[in-house]
Amino acid sequence: MSSRVAADSNGRRPRYRRHQLTLPDGGKLRLGVDGTIKRLDADGTTVQAWLPGDPEWAGQAIRFGLRPEPLTVAPHSQRIVDARLP
Repeated sequence: MSSRVAADSNGRRPRYRRHQLTLPDGGKLRLGVDGTIKRLDADGTTVQAWLPGDPEWAGQAIRFGLRPEPLTVAPHSQRIVDARLP
């Protein structure tokens, strides 16, 4: 299993829809099906890449309408033994 993207409880990794945005400077942002975002310059050379686990990934992913998924934490219930008011 790759450490790039965490699998869900069924062992599946999230799959993203391939998409590309054109930037004002002639470059492109490309989203791969594995969630990797690449910044390409005008001739198609990769300038920078972000993996879904990178802290900066969310800043680029928002351009594609994606938001990072927070880690799920099991809730802790606070049980009230006697709910009656005095």
